[in-house]
Amino acid sequence: MLELLDEGALPFGLVAHEGATYLGSALIISCDLEERPQYAPWVAAVWVDADHRRRGIGRALVRRAAEATFDLGHDVAYLCALPEKRSFYEAFGWRRLEEDVGPHGLTVLTFSRGV
Repeated sequence: MLELLDEGALPFGLVAHEGATYLGSALIISCDLEERPQYAPWVAAVWVDADHRRRGIGRALVRRAAEATFDLGHDVAYLCALPEKRSFYEAFGWRRLEEDVGPHGLTVLTFSRGV
């Protein structure tokens, strides 16, 4: 957890909330897919509480997480998703880079600065 508090370094986390109510969160980490260590940084562990889904919170978290990687000087952010989840990310600009990666058949997606 201390690593997440080191401003300007990876990893770090974002939390969406309304007052004291947790809505969701996302992490920005160096590597989220053991099979692809050459890609960095990654938006990972995206979660929106079930009671708060379909309000644009996940989209906002993922977008802000990608922008945070750009703020650190990266031009591309990476994300991996199960095939049934990839359309969620593609709907707001993430592009498929690879499919069927690793034992879970994950899709690797990218989001570039200026998209």
